[in-house]
Amino acid sequence: MKTYTPSQEEMRSRIARFKSLVPTKRRHLDDKGIPEEVMEMISARTTYNIMSPGALPGQLSPTPAVVGGDAGVVRVGIVCCPSGNGPGLHAHLKTHETFIALSGKWEIQWGDKGEQTTVLEPYDLMAVPPRVTRRFVNLSDRDAHLMVIIQGKADEFDDVDRVPETAKAIEKKYGAPMVEKLKSLGWKFTIGLDQ
Repeated sequence: MKTYTPSQEEMRSRIARFKSLVPTKRRHLDDKGIPEEVMEMISARTTYNIMSPGALPGQLSPTPAVVGGDAGVVRVGIVCCPSGNGPGLHAHLKTHETFIALSGKWEIQWGDKGEQTTVLEPYDLMAVPPRVTRRFVNLSDRDAHLMVIIQGKADEFDDVDRVPETAKAIEKKYGAPMVEKLKSLGWKFTIGLDQ
């Protein structure tokens, strides 16, 4: 088998330097006028799309730092949350989500009310199948990092739904127009509702 040795320049596009990453949430804050606190109620404080085969459908899947994982559709990201922080309960309806604790301690909750829990410590991994409501919360006393790997078909990445309680909390603090704005941008809050 003949192999290939890429140049330094060719390999630069396949390396993600953490200090150079721009959080995906910044796109919503700057371009769409969504307050940071609203985003923290539905997403981790900081999310980086590190590697995927390119921009994928979904709110948090812009063009990644590294275009890769094209031997199958996978998006690799790292979230950073302060103590006690994490996104609201949500479900990936078709894609698989895997968590790997990089630092700190993370409580992973699952079930439509988050009634089941486990704690991940550094380098522990948990793979959550589709259609399971889940969330993660940083139990540490400082910012901590969690690797998040999403796998599925390219056209199925816009598959996240959230519990209605998250919309109610946003509405209470920011008013109904903010919830309507989020819905108009594709965010869903229908877990457990008959549709």
